[in-house]
Amino acid sequence: MMASLDRCPAANAGRLGASAQAPRATSTDAQAPRVTPAGTHTPRVNSTDTQAPRATLSSALAAEVRKSRHAAPMRLALIMALPFPLIALLTAPSGNVSFSPWNYWYVLLMPVAIALFTGCVANADARMRNRPLLGSGAPLGQTWWAKALWCLMLSGLSNLVVLALYIAALAIGGSLSAAAVLTMALAALATTITSAWMIPAGLFLTARAGLLAGIFLPLAVQLVGGFAWSAIPVPQLFPPSATTVIPTAFIPVLPSGEPLAADTVLGGALAANGTLTWAGIAVAALTFVLLTAVSAAWFAQSEEVR
Repeated sequence: MMASLDRCPAANAGRLGASAQAPRATSTDAQAPRVTPAGTHTPRVNSTDTQAPRATLSSALAAEVRKSRHAAPMRLALIMALPFPLIALLTAPSGNVSFSPWNYWYVLLMPVAIALFTGCVANADARMRNRPLLGSGAPLGQTWWAKALWCLMLSGLSNLVVLALYIAALAIGGSLSAAAVLTMALAALATTITSAWMIPAGLFLTARAGLLAGIFLPLAVQLVGGFAWSAIPVPQLFPPSATTVIPTAFIPVLPSGEPLAADTVLGGALAANGTLTWAGIAVAALTFVLLTAVSAAWFAQSEEVR
């Protein structure tokens, strides 16, 4: 009995000795550095390889579209464009499509729509102290241009809705033609460009002085300047009167709602001198670009947005 007990520790010791001679591989052994053969080049990992792609104007514009395509700016651009063209659509079955509702659209309701959705786009980031913009990593100047271009697209969408309803009205009335579509398309394009100055003005005033200033100040200037078109010697060349006068060259309705032939001075000038009309459109486009560039430079350097 004693001998068997003595043999057990010896056997256990033998087994322990065997196990000690063959140690198990641990995870740390697998982590040992591999030997690189001589002459093999190991590429160096730069920090720039793991950085996110650099933001561009198109990516900033896409971000602006995603932020507000299902929000108030898109709904305003669509809904505000409906009332006056629907009047023309309702009178279309009689065969007498009136262009006066289109005149009331770009003189009265369109400036309201532009002021509202521009204020909404600017206020979306301003109410959060521009944290989404600062956290995106995109240059602030690019984000400002993206906002301006998105608002310009919304304005173009509103005028496209008006154009589509008038095309439908002329088709119902039986007077639709290729010439009519081209003329109305040019009117919609001219209206979008000549009113574009309101966009950078509204963005700047909203960022600098608040939402109410960004909405009402450009709107007041546009409405007053629009109704003062007859007091300016060359109204076609200067916004905001150009917004009221230039579409008259394409749609035969004066800013007062009267037929184009009722004013022999303005109507005759618009009919006889197309160069003046296109010069006014060019000046309006240049005004939008300059105002956006100046306000973008301010936004990029302003301490108020940080």
